[in-house]
Amino acid sequence: MKKILVLLTLTVILFTSCSRSRQKPADYVNPFIGTGFHGHTYPGATTPFGAVQLSPDTRRGNWDACSGYHYSDSSMYGFSHTHLSGTGCIDLGDILFHPTIKDVALKPEGYIYDMLPFSHDNEKASPGFYEVSFPETGIKASLTATPRVGIHQYTFPESAGSKIIIDLAHSLDNERIDHLDLKVVSDTEIAGARLTSGWTPNQHIYFVARFSKPFGNVRLVSSGIEIQDSINISGKNIQAIIGFETGKGEKIDVNVGTSLVSIDNARLNLEAEAPDFGFEKYRKKAESLWDEALSSIQVDGRSESDKEIFYTAMYHTMVVPNLVSDVNGDFRTHDMQIKRLPEGRNMYSTLSLWDTYRTWHPLMTLVNSNLTTDIVHSMLEMYETTGELPIWPLASGETGTMIGYHSVSAIWDAWQKGIRDFDGEKALNAMVVSSQKPRKGGSHYLTQGWIPANMEKESVSCLLEYAYDDWCIAMMAKELGKEDIHKEYTRRAYNYLNAFDGNTGFFRGKRSDGNWVTPFSPVVVSRDYTEATAWQYRFYVPHDVHGFTQLLGGYEQFNAALDQLFSENTKFIAEIPDITGLIGQYAHGNEPSHHVAFLYNYSGEPWKTQERVRYILKELYQAAPEGIPGNEDCGQMSAWYIMSSLGIYPVCPGSGEYALSSPLFEKASMKLHNGKTLEIKANDPQKNAYISKVTFNGTEITANFITHEMLMQGGVLEFTLTGKPVKTRGVTDADAPYSLTANNMVSTVYCPNDLHLFIDETMLELGCITPGSEIRFTLDGSEPMQNSTLYANPVKLTQSAQVRARAFREGYAPGPEFNVKATKALMRLPEKKSATENGVRFKYFEGKFKRTDDMLGATALKSGILPEPSIDGAEVEDSFGFEFTGYLFIPADGIYDFYTESDDGSVLMIGSEVVVDNDGSHGAIRATGKIALSKGYHSFILRYFEDYEGNSLEWGWKKPGSYAMELIAAKDLFLN
Repeated sequence: MKKILVLLTLTVILFTSCSRSRQKPADYVNPFIGTGFHGHTYPGATTPFGAVQLSPDTRRGNWDACSGYHYSDSSMYGFSHTHLSGTGCIDLGDILFHPTIKDVALKPEGYIYDMLPFSHDNEKASPGFYEVSFPETGIKASLTATPRVGIHQYTFPESAGSKIIIDLAHSLDNERIDHLDLKVVSDTEIAGARLTSGWTPNQHIYFVARFSKPFGNVRLVSSGIEIQDSINISGKNIQAIIGFETGKGEKIDVNVGTSLVSIDNARLNLEAEAPDFGFEKYRKKAESLWDEALSSIQVDGRSESDKEIFYTAMYHTMVVPNLVSDVNGDFRTHDMQIKRLPEGRNMYSTLSLWDTYRTWHPLMTLVNSNLTTDIVHSMLEMYETTGELPIWPLASGETGTMIGYHSVSAIWDAWQKGIRDFDGEKALNAMVVSSQKPRKGGSHYLTQGWIPANMEKESVSCLLEYAYDDWCIAMMAKELGKEDIHKEYTRRAYNYLNAFDGNTGFFRGKRSDGNWVTPFSPVVVSRDYTEATAWQYRFYVPHDVHGFTQLLGGYEQFNAALDQLFSENTKFIAEIPDITGLIGQYAHGNEPSHHVAFLYNYSGEPWKTQERVRYILKELYQAAPEGIPGNEDCGQMSAWYIMSSLGIYPVCPGSGEYALSSPLFEKASMKLHNGKTLEIKANDPQKNAYISKVTFNGTEITANFITHEMLMQGGVLEFTLTGKPVKTRGVTDADAPYSLTANNMVSTVYCPNDLHLFIDETMLELGCITPGSEIRFTLDGSEPMQNSTLYANPVKLTQSAQVRARAFREGYAPGPEFNVKATKALMRLPEKKSATENGVRFKYFEGKFKRTDDMLGATALKSGILPEPSIDGAEVEDSFGFEFTGYLFIPADGIYDFYTESDDGSVLMIGSEVVVDNDGSHGAIRATGKIALSKGYHSFILRYFEDYEGNSLEWGWKKPGSYAMELIAAKDLFLN
């Protein structure tokens, strides 16, 4: 008992000591949270939204190298000045500094220095500061930063061979190095430039490095060869080896000014922000900037670890986006011109909009209107240069990554909330123009209102996200009095209806003839969805939740579907690393799921939102390196935690409403951007997760939401919580947040069988989930009206027909139209009657391919014969392709289903017809297609390419009369 009491006393003393040492929000930040698992964060030194992210690089060239650092590593290359926070793509790692006392062995390829072994025991980090010691060499590296300057301090042992290597060839991925420059300016200053092409092309960065101690010697190296008697070198693999003689414990400071514009501007930034030396002075300035930034929201109550998670989340929402303008306002445009901003403005990039529009941007509209305004101006500046609002801009370019045109969400959400220090007419024009670009199926979307899955990847996800973005444009147009635009884009906002299958209750991939892609499983990762399954995009209609519930048959069915989401099995045919943080099929590690737990607020069961959200907060976020359940994604994953733990969440950015859930902390104080303070209070949330009452400034709120306008008044938002669900509060239709559809409508007509290709005859079966509805249909392609043929029983089809149908019910709006081509098959004749030699011919290519057609103009590096298609002969891990050709023996007349499963893309042609288009899907994704074939030998072409991160290829078929796919056997393949 005495031992237990002693241990308990020691624990209390340690805990109390820790608590006393944490006096302000910055003290709770742990930059190592998210550096493990797939969080992809970095622990290095930066300032709020700064241009410099000075951090260690421990790995490169793989998916968990996106930030340059992974907690599982035990050695590092050195410290570079630019990094991404939580992304799923790799780039940056510019201007690496490597301290050493070892001799340097020059070599033409690879690194001219060894990795630096380290231990986490010798490592520490806090906002604006990073430090690590290397016992093997006795060197200690300390890092801090100003917005545009990296501040280094290296403590050396006594040595005549102390060195700091500046490596301009280092990068985190295998991006193309276009040009590097290094110049010795004086015995204390080196300048340089770096031009690369990686995630974005034409990435310029310039630097001026000023040292506190004159150089003992400088060796300039190009491709492993020392360039004698030169102070200026250029090339594609260059380094400067700067030598010093140091005494024991001697410190050498280096201030490194950076710019995307020029060396002169890098020097200007250096002079403005770090004109002299004094590491501790700059560290304290960085800490002061973080103290001010992190004080915008302060929380009380809960455990120390909860506060650590919360304030680290705050920190992660402020390391991006990043400054790309200099102290004089200069910045580089996306067409590589140099422009200057008006005084007081800043240019920002690193906008992960597919992620951040959901929660990060709405969070900033509460606490930082100046940043929000600068970001909108930055977007409009990019539009002026490129003719399109940004999708995922980085540095001075556009990556084009992910889907949607979510700049329109950030702009409308700001405007709707009264942040209007920009030209609204210009913004609306930019929104409209950007929505008409034919990116990722956009041309089909514009003309048809949906995207053929057999012609474009991610067709369902794109359609759903375009529809939400179109709602944003409609609302902006309405606000500005543009009724014609408002009407058109409101119509487009309903395009989500065109991908809903009433038979399965899911949004599905639809072929160009209107038939659904088969086979279908909602738990399988397919090319029809973006980093997701059908489950994870099932509830993606944030602007019209009520309308979507009508498709499912009502709120009872909607709630049952939500419940099933959180309990459904998690088995995937193809695993992809983006689908993490799983609760059933709910995937919190990826953004399409982020609003889903709040949807019970729309359907009369808000206590389930309170329960689900509290579970996610407590179980999926931890105060540990592995504590973020997926890619941090430039602050979005953390913004979700912040808003959810405060009890307010923007399910539909642009609606001006926040769905309510139970707060995680007893008290939170938010400094609103208008100078007022909002306090959020809750009674004993450690024990209580359910809401029994909500008041704002003393007035009770019975609804499941609160408006932005109310919050900006400041005051007290108080939650009365209880330990048991309160099933009488927030249960009426009036308690639900905004939806585009206010009234009831009939669900869509569905057909349970596939009408694409039948031989003799097929049965047309129609249904509608809405009780009491009647179905009217036509077979001649004419529009179905209430006086069209009434569907009563299955209809036999013996010829091709254009089937159109719609369901009606009195008192309801008519359902969306069902429009499908029923096609009688014409057998494709064989091209050869006999073949004797088994095998396939192949061609092998290397290069950066994004689609299989990119190989058509390339020169094959080798060719030959294989027993069957195989990519085992690839000579590199990434950036290669194969083309396989031959004859496939078809054993009997009939309809054949084919599939390819590939990472990163594949296309299968039978004769001249594309049967399976799995192009550019990335990840081990399966795609299918069918064709009517006569018995005999049919020529085929199978093309495959590998981009990066993993490679695989598989193909197979389902023969007539079979019930399952099988691999295509080598015995059925013949040489052409």
